[in-house]
Amino acid sequence: MGGERYKSILAIRDARQPVIGAVIDRVPIAGMSLAMILLVRLETGSFAIAGVVEAAFAIATAISLPIQGRLIDRLGQTPILSAALVLNPLALIGLILAAESGAGAVPLAAIGAACGATQAATGSAMRTLWSTLIPDASLRQSAYALDAVSLEVAFIAGPLVTAALVAVDSPTAAVLANVGFATVGTLTFVLSRASRAWSGHAGPASVAGPLRSRGIVALLLIEVAFGVSLGAMEISITAFATEEGSSSAAGVLIAVQAAASLAAGLWYGSKHQGAPAAERYPRICLLLALGLVPLLFTTSIAEAVPLMAISGFALAPSGTVLYTLIDALAPRGTATEAFTWIVTSISGGAAIGSALGGVLVTGGHPHRGLVACVAAAAVAAAIAYLARPVLRPAPSTA
Repeated sequence: MGGERYKSILAIRDARQPVIGAVIDRVPIAGMSLAMILLVRLETGSFAIAGVVEAAFAIATAISLPIQGRLIDRLGQTPILSAALVLNPLALIGLILAAESGAGAVPLAAIGAACGATQAATGSAMRTLWSTLIPDASLRQSAYALDAVSLEVAFIAGPLVTAALVAVDSPTAAVLANVGFATVGTLTFVLSRASRAWSGHAGPASVAGPLRSRGIVALLLIEVAFGVSLGAMEISITAFATEEGSSSAAGVLIAVQAAASLAAGLWYGSKHQGAPAAERYPRICLLLALGLVPLLFTTSIAEAVPLMAISGFALAPSGTVLYTLIDALAPRGTATEAFTWIVTSISGGAAIGSALGGVLVTGGHPHRGLVACVAAAAVAAAIAYLARPVLRPAPSTA
């Protein structure tokens, strides 16, 4: 029965091309961060500088995406995503040239920020399209599960491609490959009929936009904390693999986590969920935090493989429920911006986690970064539990 839900979604002709574009465009979400960290660390010899550059990238992403989202809600997807399609590859190539020419931390961070500021908001645009393509709320939740799973596909493919290119060539080749994925994916999405036809439903002008919803604000706080956790985890796992003698193994470990998340997400999305999303979300947040705890005790790459799998089981299901809540809580006319604000919260948190993790792991102490990862996830779960009253209602904000 679950498979039938996915078949019904993929049978929608107008959904196929944007889905393909979004999947391709998402490969660099995980791969680019890893490639940038390894590139900067190779050229500067410092994980701390790599963490700062990645933080600048994430902060710029966090600032720019809601701006893109608001513009998309008012002007449509095509002009905004097309501008990003041109500017982002130029910025990333600039980062490569600057790193290889021996640029210092400040210029590298500035260019890293330009790379983040020009990222296309394709994922948020795709989530907005689902409301147009699938009127049925129950089936749309399975579409959000498919969306979350496609993100995990990216977290499998991106690190594996990056790790392979780093192993056989260089971090520079890995960055360039990710540039290619982003360009092809965004172009495919922009040229789709569904994206070109989408015009949005902009409501009355409001400076606060979707942030006038208390539920959305609560979700932002939760995802900031989870972002800190994920940012600290990524650089800590990279440092751990490097300490164990194989920096390219970091990509494999991150991919294992994503594979576990993908499997769990497919299973979760195939089921009809009777309980309200507001009740399910705190539980899944708790499971996600608990799943990270075993990473504190890993002593080898071989041990890390199953533990990374355990840490990934709740990732895609949590995303599925999160997207369902955003769909219900975002005021009318702010859908794309609401989804970008969630990405912003995760990116902003990841920036903090990446910078903090970079400092903590420097000097051969990757487990210090993992402590920060677990602590931040615990904070996120606590906020989710306390925020139940504002998440439970799905008020009409037309």
